[in-house]
Amino acid sequence: MNERRDSQRVPVVIDAVLNYQAQVMICTVRDISLNGAFIEGMPQGLPYFNAPVELGITLTAGGETKQHRIPAKIRRIADNGAGVSFGDVGMDAYFSLVNLVYNA
Repeated sequence: MNERRDSQRVPVVIDAVLNYQAQVMICTVRDISLNGAFIEGMPQGLPYFNAPVELGITLTAGGETKQHRIPAKIRRIADNGAGVSFGDVGMDAYFSLVNLVYNA
């Protein structure tokens, strides 16, 4: 399988919430980069390919823990979850992602 990646992806285990319209799905982030993540969850509960979603995760940067809501799109659906690409990540979330990806 040919996977195109623009940034380093690191393995993680982070509890998350995937919001899609009025649906909420509890899931686990299994790997993450500055541009996206793989979300482990029940595929039948996932929205369709290219669907706009919001990923709610808690990240720590500079000793401070914050909850972030990151807009994303479903880019790949697998048997055990989905790959998402991030949309416009806010400044706080971006710095938290940089801290996580490059200090893991």
